[in-house]
Amino acid sequence: MVAKSPPPIVYIVLGLLLLWGGHRAWRAGYLRWPQGISLPGLGSGAQDLLLTSGERTLFADSSPAAVAAAELIRQGNFRAAIPLLEMGLQNNRNDPEARIFLNNARAQQQGNPLSIAVVVPISSNPNRAKETLRGVAQAQEELFQQGGIAGRLLRVVIADDGDNPERAVAVAKALVGRPEILGVIGHNASDATLAAAEIYQAAGLAMISSTSTSTRISLLGNAIFRTVPSDQIAGTQLARYVLNKLRLQRVAIFYNPNSAYSTSLRDAFASTLTSEGGIVLATFDLTAADFNPQASLQRALEQGSQVAFLAPTASVAQQALAVARQNALRGQPLALVGGDVLFSLTTLKEGGAAVEGMVVAVPWHPDLPRSRGFAQKAAQMWGGQVSWRTALAYDATRVFLQALRQGSPSRSGILTALGDPNFRLPDGASGEVHFLPSGDRDAPYVLVRVERGNRSGTGYDFVPIPQGSP
Repeated sequence: MVAKSPPPIVYIVLGLLLLWGGHRAWRAGYLRWPQGISLPGLGSGAQDLLLTSGERTLFADSSPAAVAAAELIRQGNFRAAIPLLEMGLQNNRNDPEARIFLNNARAQQQGNPLSIAVVVPISSNPNRAKETLRGVAQAQEELFQQGGIAGRLLRVVIADDGDNPERAVAVAKALVGRPEILGVIGHNASDATLAAAEIYQAAGLAMISSTSTSTRISLLGNAIFRTVPSDQIAGTQLARYVLNKLRLQRVAIFYNPNSAYSTSLRDAFASTLTSEGGIVLATFDLTAADFNPQASLQRALEQGSQVAFLAPTASVAQQALAVARQNALRGQPLALVGGDVLFSLTTLKEGGAAVEGMVVAVPWHPDLPRSRGFAQKAAQMWGGQVSWRTALAYDATRVFLQALRQGSPSRSGILTALGDPNFRLPDGASGEVHFLPSGDRDAPYVLVRVERGNRSGTGYDFVPIPQGSP
């Protein structure tokens, strides 16, 4: 499907509108942090919820084009909003909010759209929220280019839960109360997913998380799925790497006991390690007010530890990096292994030589043969390499679209399709997507090692470890 180009005068008018809209939004305070929105059908109890399908922006740094277009969308003027958003994306193609608004406007203008929601932590971690939204937006854009499903395009409602469990419950109730929403992508953090899942399960509304890895999610019911493999797989692979490749047995664990993700990753790692010949000598709470990386590392060494297993959440990733830096000052006597939170540019920038050799379990890497096709398309769309969160959000969106093609365009139809043991998405960003009866993704993690290199621009890169290598 190719949109018709508007006449030249429209570009002149829209250019003026862009400038005027951005100035007006700034003067009116629209570019400040959003305080809330009430949408039709949500009721008065949703006054403080942050949801949008284009009626307003949710990011503090939303583009002027998106801000101005939101006013037009709120008025139902999709015809004027579309070229405005197209122009904005020409100037900043790395903006997933604007791209979702654009495709929502196209879907609304065409009529009878298929609607899903995506829940991301805009208010607590806007960068990670954008990583997820890029994956959703890319799948949505591809569907537009393909002409939709039986001529119906995809409309995406964006919701912000701030990774807060209480807010996640409120968002889930609001989304369940909107019958046009056929599925939900999210939530981001395992704690938020665990809190909201009961609401989706009771309503028969399918939820697919692309980032929540806690092992407890496997027990939540037949409406709960995920395109990211569980912590059990990551923990098992890391433990066996320590035992069989590094040939080490004695481990100190650094984690966040207040996080479902960090706790389940610790438990999966420790259970495999101890059942297959290893031992956990010490455990450290990265969130403790008196946590001291130097003293903790000294204690681990005194107890005979050979490995530091780092399982931080984003909120305490700096403490984990501090442990790595202290370890380097001692000649790096402990081998470092860790969870996917450490798979970030920040780790390479701030860790540097201190994290060289560290091995991390990640759910996706662009250099794998099964990932290269999507990685190349994503780099072309967004102007650079994308993260695993983008890839697995793309997969979650594609899974919903596949289910809509195979079944009736209804909540029950989607659940029936996803629950079929033969359901497959053959060509996801990370290869084939297939669910176990628990709703878990049936796929391994990728073990990557920090090595010297120039791809990231930091002097260090995450490089996949070939199977069978030490």
